[in-house]
Amino acid sequence: MLSNGIVVEDRSLVEGCYFRAVALLFDAENCVRCSAVRAVSQWGQLLVALNPDETKRDWSDALFVQLCLMIRDTDMEIRVTAFNALGKIQTVSEDILLQTLSKKASAATKQKSYPGQYTAKLFKVPATAAAFALVHGLEDEFYQVRKSACHALKMLTVLSAEFSRGVVHILIDMLNDDSMVVRLQALETLHCMAMHDYLKVEESHLDMLLGSLMDNNALIRSAARKTVHLTKLQKLAMFRSCIESLIKNLELYPQDEADIFNVLYKIGREHGKFVINIIKEVSQELEPTFDGHLAMNNVRTAALLVLAISAPMSLEQKICSIPPQIFSYAVTLLDRLSCGLADVMDQNTILAYLSHCSRFTFASASENFEGQALDSHLKDIRLWKKSGEICHLFSESMELKKVTSLLHGNLLDPHVKKASFSEAVLRKMVDLWPLIQLGCMNEVIQTLRSWKEELRNYTCASHRPDGASIFALKYLHVIKLIGKAWACYSSLKNLQFKGMGGLEALLIKTERRLKEMLYRFAGLSREENLHILELMLVTYTLKFSYGGTCCLEYYMNRLNFVLSRVEYLRKEGSLELSDFVIELQNISCEIGNSEDGSINKLCLLQKCLNLFSLKHFVLSRELKYLDAEVDVCGNDFQNPLPFISGLPVGIPVDITLYNISSEIRLWLEITLGESLTQFVFLDLHEFGGLNEMRKFTFVAPFYKTPNVKYFSLKVSIAMECMSESHHFKHRNGPKYELVHLCKGREVHLSMAVK
Repeated sequence: MLSNGIVVEDRSLVEGCYFRAVALLFDAENCVRCSAVRAVSQWGQLLVALNPDETKRDWSDALFVQLCLMIRDTDMEIRVTAFNALGKIQTVSEDILLQTLSKKASAATKQKSYPGQYTAKLFKVPATAAAFALVHGLEDEFYQVRKSACHALKMLTVLSAEFSRGVVHILIDMLNDDSMVVRLQALETLHCMAMHDYLKVEESHLDMLLGSLMDNNALIRSAARKTVHLTKLQKLAMFRSCIESLIKNLELYPQDEADIFNVLYKIGREHGKFVINIIKEVSQELEPTFDGHLAMNNVRTAALLVLAISAPMSLEQKICSIPPQIFSYAVTLLDRLSCGLADVMDQNTILAYLSHCSRFTFASASENFEGQALDSHLKDIRLWKKSGEICHLFSESMELKKVTSLLHGNLLDPHVKKASFSEAVLRKMVDLWPLIQLGCMNEVIQTLRSWKEELRNYTCASHRPDGASIFALKYLHVIKLIGKAWACYSSLKNLQFKGMGGLEALLIKTERRLKEMLYRFAGLSREENLHILELMLVTYTLKFSYGGTCCLEYYMNRLNFVLSRVEYLRKEGSLELSDFVIELQNISCEIGNSEDGSINKLCLLQKCLNLFSLKHFVLSRELKYLDAEVDVCGNDFQNPLPFISGLPVGIPVDITLYNISSEIRLWLEITLGESLTQFVFLDLHEFGGLNEMRKFTFVAPFYKTPNVKYFSLKVSIAMECMSESHHFKHRNGPKYELVHLCKGREVHLSMAVK
C-alpha cells in the first residue's frame, strides 16, 4: 500500500502497479482479493491524478467500473471494501452513475469500454459492468454491505443532481431496514443530499421519512430531524404532516425537546407563509383557559408556540400577522427556548426578541395566499385528514410505546426463560391490529422492528436458534406483510380504484411466507395450524376484494381447499371458528351454487374482511424448524467446475439437513436462468444419519449443458408438500407444490480446455 509520505510521479510505474493490482482481483484467495481492491483504489486514484485533464474523467470512470465488478464477489468483506473504495472516487460520468441504478444497459453506456480486466482473459471492461451495482449492494443480505453501499451513495450523490433524484426513493426505502446502522447511514446520506440542495421529497416518500422521528433509537431520531429541517416542503399538507410528526416525536420522547424546538424554529423560519396559516387555524389552542391559565405543560401547545415565534424571522416576508399576545405567552417558555435555540441566539436576545414582537405586529397583504403553493387538491385534504386521524391516536400510540417498552424490559431480563421471549412477542401482536386497521403502518413497522431486533439479539447468542424464536420472527414478518397489504387495500378502496401492482406482490409474498410457516415447523398444534390457515384466508380474501379476478378459478380453488382444511381441523379437534371464517364459508357456498357466475358475488367477500380480527396466539409445545444448507466446496467465479457442452456434468453438493425425517420427500432443484429447471430426488434412506442433523455429499447430474464457454446454475433444496391440492406436471419431478428450505447456491461452470 502507498504511504502518505511517498510521492510517485512516474506515470508508467503507477500504471504498471495499477494493472498488477487489477490482475490480483481474480485471485482464488479472499484475503488477496480484498487487499487487491484497496490497492486498485489507491493506485487508481493516483493514476487519475497523474493524467492530463482531458483524460482524467475516462480513467476515473475506468476505476469506478473496475471496482463495480467486485461488489458481486462471494466474500462479504470484499464487497464492503469495494463499496468503501467507490465512495472515495471524486469524479464519475453521469451516465455511469445512472447505470448503477438500472439493470438495463443505457444507450450511453452500451458501446463504452475501459482499460482494465473483465475476466481472467478479457482485458476490456464494458461500462455496462456497472449496471445495478449500487442497488445490488443496498439489497445485500449482510447489513455491513448495505451500510457501506449507503455511505458510497453519500459520497457519490454530490456529483450529479440527476443521479441524486434517482436514488431518493431507494434511500427512503432503506429507512425500513432491520439494521439500525443501515437506517442511520441512509438518513445521513439523505441529510448530505439536502445540504447540497439535491433532496426533493415527494408526498409519497414523506410519511416514511417522518416515521423515523418515532424510531426507538435516539441517533435515528436526531438524524431524521436534521434531514427534515433541511427538506423543502412544497405544499401546506406536507408541512402540516411534518409539524404533527415533530409534535408526536415530542409526545413520545420528551427528552428530545431541545432539539425538536430547534428544528421547529428553523423549519418555521424557512416556511413562514405555512406557519401563519397553521397558527391561524390553531390559535384557540394557544389561548388561556377560562380560569386564565396557559397550558404550558401541554407539549403540543409549547411546540406550536415555538413554531409561531419563528414566523417574523422568515425570509419569505418582511412583516408578520402572528397575534402579539402569542409572543407574550412564549416568554413563559424562556428557559426551555434558550436550551433549544442556543445555536441561534442567547437567552437575553430571545427575551428582547419576544418583548419587541409582543408590542406590535402588522398584517401583511402578502399573507393572502390566493391559492399559491396551497393547492387544496383532494389529495392534500386526504393527507391532512390522515394526519389529524393519527394525531387523535396519540393516546393509542403512547400505549403502544408502553407495550414495546414492557417487552423490551422482559427480553433484557436474564431470568426470563427462553420460551418466554417468543411468547411475549406473540402475545403482544394482537395489540397492533387496531393500528393496522387505522392505517398507522409507520408505528406498526417501527414496533415490529424493535421486537424483531430484540429477538435477534437474543437468538444470536446460540449457534442455531430454537424453533419457537424462528417461528416468532417469521410471524412478525407475516403480520408486517398483511398490515402493508391491508393499508394498500384500504387506500385503493377509499380512492375507488381497482389496481394490482404493489398489493399483488405483497399478497403473493404473504402466501409464500404462510406456507413456509405451515410446512417448515414440526410440532404445530391444531389451534396453531388453524390460526395460520385463517391468515391465509385473509390473504385470499384481500386478493378478491380489491378486484384481482385474474386467475379467478385458481384462487377460488385455493380458497376452497384451505376452507376444507379448516373444516377438517374443526371436526378433529372440536375447535371454534371465528365469525370471519364462518361467514367466508357461507359466501363460498353461495358463490359455488351461483348460476350467474362467481365474479358477481365477489363483492360479498369485502364484508368478510370487516369481521376479521387478529387473535391472541401462544405456542403450546416445542417446535422444530426444518432447515437445510447446500454448498459446493471451493466453487466460485474464479474456480468454476469444468464441463463439456452437450454432455451431463456432475455437481458435488455438500448437504446438511436439520430436523428432517426420512419420510419427507426432498428434491434438489437446479435452475439455469429462468427457462430451465431440473429436479433430482434425494432418498434420505440411502444417506443415513439422525433426524436432528444429517450431513452428506451428493453428486447431482445436470444434463442440459448449454453451448457456451461459461454459465452458472442455482442449486437449492426443496420439500414437497404432500397435503397441498396443487399438482405439478413434471414427468420425473415433484407432483406437489414445493417449499424451499434454503437459499439458492450459485454454481459456476467453465468449458473444459482441450
